[in-house]
Amino acid sequence: MARVIIFATTDLVSDQRVHRTALTLNQAGHNVLSVGRRLEKTPRNIERKYQVKLFDMLFKTGFLFYFFYNLRVIFFLLFHKFDLVCSNDLDTLLGCRLGCLIKRKPIVYDSHEFFTETPELIDRPFTRRIWLTIEKLCLKGVKYSSTVSEGIANEYYKRYGIRMAIVRNLPFRNENFGHKSTRPIIIYQGALNKGRGVELAIEMMKYLSCYYLIIVGSGDLEIKFRRQVIDMNLLDRVEFRGRLPYDKLHELTSKAWLGLSLEEDLGLSYRYALPNKLFDYIQAQIAVMVSNLPEMSKVVNEYGVGIVASTRNPQELADLVLNFIENKKLREKTTENLNKAYNVLVWENEKPILLELYEKALVG
Repeated sequence: MARVIIFATTDLVSDQRVHRTALTLNQAGHNVLSVGRRLEKTPRNIERKYQVKLFDMLFKTGFLFYFFYNLRVIFFLLFHKFDLVCSNDLDTLLGCRLGCLIKRKPIVYDSHEFFTETPELIDRPFTRRIWLTIEKLCLKGVKYSSTVSEGIANEYYKRYGIRMAIVRNLPFRNENFGHKSTRPIIIYQGALNKGRGVELAIEMMKYLSCYYLIIVGSGDLEIKFRRQVIDMNLLDRVEFRGRLPYDKLHELTSKAWLGLSLEEDLGLSYRYALPNKLFDYIQAQIAVMVSNLPEMSKVVNEYGVGIVASTRNPQELADLVLNFIENKKLREKTTENLNKAYNVLVWENEKPILLELYEKALVG
C-alpha cells in the first residue's frame, strides 16, 4: 500500500476527474490524500472514502495565490511522508515537482487541459510566457503523465518529447435517471467562462420559443450571462441552477433532451478538448450537440450520439436543434446508439489505464 498525495487548485467538491483518480487509487488499496483549497462555498467537511485536506488561502486569485499555494505544497511535502505525488494541472506542478525532487519521490502529472493554450492566457502574453517557462522547466524529466485527449497528448510530445497516457474524462456508470420532461429541455453543464459557448446557447434560445435551457455551473462570466438573459427577455426560457453535486446533476441531465458542448476554437486547449460534460450527457442517455472540433466531433460521429455543429450562427443552431428533435426516426436511432455508448464510455472501462500508469510510477 502506497501513500499517494494528490494536489489540485480546483473545487474538490465538483472536480470529478480528481475524485475519480483518488477513489480509484483508494479502491486499489493505496492510502490517498487529496489536497485542494477552500473556496467561498466549500463545505467544512467533504465526505469521501479517501482523506481530503483543504488549504485556507489568504489570496484567492492571481500571482500571489499561485505563488503561496505552491509554496504551501512544498512545505507540506517536506513535512509529510508519501510515496507518490499527483500534480493536477500546471498551476500545481512547480510545488509538486520541487517537493518530489527534494524528497526523491516520483510524480505523476495530470494535465486536465492544455494550460498554456487556454483563452485566458492567450490574451495575456506576458503571463503566458511565465507559465510557458514554468511548464518547460517542470516537465523536464517527468516520466509519468496523463491528459484527456489524443490531440493534447500529441501537442505535448511535439513540444517536450514526453508521451502522455490518455485518460479520458469518462464518468462512473450511473443508472439514477430522471423522467424525461414534457417540454423539451436543453442543458449546459460546466464552467461559465470565455469561449464555452454559453452566450451562443442563450442567443439560440431566441429562436426556440417552446424549448427551455438550463445552465448548470458557475464562473467568471455568470453575471454577464444572467444580464444577457434579462436583456433578451428570455427569463421564461433560460434558467441558471448554479453548481450541483454530481448525483443531482446526473438526475437533472437525464431529464433533458439535448446537452450542449459548444466550445469555441480559441486555442489548442479548446480545439482538442474532450470535456467531462460530453461523456456525462452520454451517461445520462441524452443526445449532444458539439462544436465541429476534432476530439468532440470524433466521439459524436463514431458513436452516432448527436449533432456536430459546423456553424456558430444562433439561428442556424436553433434550426439544427429543431430538425433533430422533430425527426423521429433520427431521434430513435440516436437513442439506440446512446444505449450502446452508455455501456462503453464509462470509467469502469477507462480506469485500468490510470492504474497501470500509477503502478509504473510507484515501481519506478
